[in-house]
Amino acid sequence: MQLRTFLNDLSAWSESRSDVLGLALVGSHARGAARPCSDVDVIVLCEDPLKLADSDGWIARFGDPLKKMTETYGVVRVVRVFYGGGLEVEFGLSPVDWADVPLDAGTRRVISEGMRILYDPKGLLRSAEIAAAA
Repeated sequence: MQLRTFLNDLSAWSESRSDVLGLALVGSHARGAARPCSDVDVIVLCEDPLKLADSDGWIARFGDPLKKMTETYGVVRVVRVFYGGGLEVEFGLSPVDWADVPLDAGTRRVISEGMRILYDPKGLLRSAEIAAAA
C-alpha cells in the first residue's frame, strides 16, 4: 500500500468515528525527511486510547497486519503494526488532553519535529501547533 492511499484511508476512518477528535502525520514523513525504510508515525487523538489499543479490528482496515506491538510513552499508547507489503505504522493513540495548551514537553517535541494535520474538526491540533511554534 502506498503512503498516500494509507493516509486517505486513515483520514476517512477517523472522520467516520465519533471517538476520534484529531489525526496528524508526525515524524520523518511529516517533515519530508523519510527514507524508504522509514515507518509512518501518526497521532490519533481519541476519547479512549486504551480501548482502541486493545481492539484489533480497526487495524485490518488498512492492510494485512502481520505483527502488532503495543508500547506506552507517557500518556500515548503506541500500536506499532507491520503490514504485508512492507508498510510499518506507529499509531500514537493519544487522549484529547495530549494537545492541551500549555503543551507538555513531549507533545511540544513531537509537534516541533514535524506535524501535518490530516483531520482536526475542533481545531485542537491546530491550537497545539500554534502553541508549539510560539
